[in-house]
Amino acid sequence: MSFTATRSKMTAFSGAPTADYQLQYMAKEVRDILNELNNKFLEYLTKDLIDDSFSTELKEWLTQSYYPSSNEHAKECLEQCLKVNHIYGRKLKPWTDSALKCYDNFLLKYIQVDRGETIKKVSKDMKERDVYNHLVQLGGTLQDVGQAFNNIYQTRNEFHHVQVVDDASGNRIPKRMTNTAINQKRDLIIGWFKEALGNLKGIIEEEVK
Repeated sequence: MSFTATRSKMTAFSGAPTADYQLQYMAKEVRDILNELNNKFLEYLTKDLIDDSFSTELKEWLTQSYYPSSNEHAKECLEQCLKVNHIYGRKLKPWTDSALKCYDNFLLKYIQVDRGETIKKVSKDMKERDVYNHLVQLGGTLQDVGQAFNNIYQTRNEFHHVQVVDDASGNRIPKRMTNTAINQKRDLIIGWFKEALGNLKGIIEEEVK
């Protein structure tokens, strides 16, 4: 049976809206802090990551083409963990997924709008790494930014490939990863974000002057 035919036989299901989810499952302290941020989740997350604020107004620099998306992904990060130094264990995977989507928009805006360049595809499909490799090829500090994002992306992918083959039986089994191993990757990922965003901050603020 085709997907369309199967779908037509299913009873419609409507899950809880986001607001209801937050009211039911999110700690009151977290809800209160998110509400106090006045919808500036991106600014809060960025300052927490690099221990500094962009002197450039991010909403103005990113424009309506990129800011809303980045801000929503930043909120998802904060819902996972309000402070980057509190990220622990398996919270790292969803946090990193959202953080990459959040800051990929910085790279897209900088390359395509500020520099007026076209990001080339290396295959028929668009890939996030096309953006990172574009920066790497520019050299200098931008190469460092692109390589840091490449490193984050590659490390993040280790959480998506969760099967290994058992040498004894030949069967597929879950890949075992301890919290200690995950936290070591966390320290690398946060370090690369700090490096990339710190460098990008300097570049953007210099060009805005």
